[in-house]
Amino acid sequence: MLHRFPLASVMVIGMAVTFCGLAGCDRTASQNPGSAQNEGVPVEVAHVRAKTLRETIRGIGTLRAAETVEIKPEIDGFIRDIPFEEGGEVLEGQLLFSIDDRKLTHQLTASKAALEAARVRLADAKRRLDRMQELLERGSADQDELDETETESRAAAAEVSRMEAEVELDEARLDDASLMAPFDGIISERSVDVGDYVKAGDHLATLYRVSRMEIAFTVPERFMGRVQCQQNVMVRVSAYPDRQFDGEVYFVSPQVDESTRDFLVKAAVNNPEGLLKPGAFGTAVVTLDVREGQPVIPEEALVATREGYMIFVVEDQAAKSRDVRIGLREMGWVEIREGLELGEQVVRLGQMNLSDGTRIRVVQSNDE
Repeated sequence: MLHRFPLASVMVIGMAVTFCGLAGCDRTASQNPGSAQNEGVPVEVAHVRAKTLRETIRGIGTLRAAETVEIKPEIDGFIRDIPFEEGGEVLEGQLLFSIDDRKLTHQLTASKAALEAARVRLADAKRRLDRMQELLERGSADQDELDETETESRAAAAEVSRMEAEVELDEARLDDASLMAPFDGIISERSVDVGDYVKAGDHLATLYRVSRMEIAFTVPERFMGRVQCQQNVMVRVSAYPDRQFDGEVYFVSPQVDESTRDFLVKAAVNNPEGLLKPGAFGTAVVTLDVREGQPVIPEEALVATREGYMIFVVEDQAAKSRDVRIGLREMGWVEIREGLELGEQVVRLGQMNLSDGTRIRVVQSNDE
């Protein structure tokens, strides 16, 4: 037989079932000792470890060649040859420019001939002087004749000296017609062509010694006394973001700029592969101090406070707050000057949900 129940009775039965279901869930939760609340707040931890830290200061500047020479002629003339490739490497003593030297060659030939003639006249004057001294001893000549012969001999000797100097000068002028590289380096573009007429002092090209480069940059005055010659320098340029070029400080200005309160520092930078180019923009990092074996923790473990910083130390599955004094920061690590010992375990992530004494659950230990 089909039983019919009033609508009000059905609603009461449904509410009773729902209440019983909720009550059953609560009993299950209270009887489960492994619930998330009892296990503690999940956190990631890391150990205090020892690390070598470098205290550095950064400056920016422009790279310059260690030596730069403008190639200029010392004589006038027409360019006869330019036997180098623009922008290429040249060696010390390599011919860069030659100037038409035909007139200089003729002049040198004439000077040498004149010198030879003067030497002949000098030799003749010496023979006559010797002969006159013999005649004077025999009484066949007087002192005036001897004096006159001596004067002629001295004049001939002076003429020889003058012509020797003239020959040396002509030889030097002839050498000046060939412009050689004073050192190994990179040559710039040339400013003249074969057949151009140049005058002494005209700019022909520029030679750069790039095996070592220089960079000049400024440093705030508060680092006076800490930046010194022979300190290590690391230089980076945008053209090679994954490379660094080593060097060292060789000049520290004794004066601070009154307008900027900075002082000038120069560093020599090794460039054995010739990758660095004069005029490039670079960043220089000077190592002021190296601290070995310093206690460090991951930077994200720090919690900022009004007085400084604090961290949470793991003790008996609970987080204990502790004030710390920090030092250098380097690549995601921070030096702990006071407050922690090597080997202690600190909360690295999850500390925003903690207070002093909060029970924690370690989900990951990150000591990379």
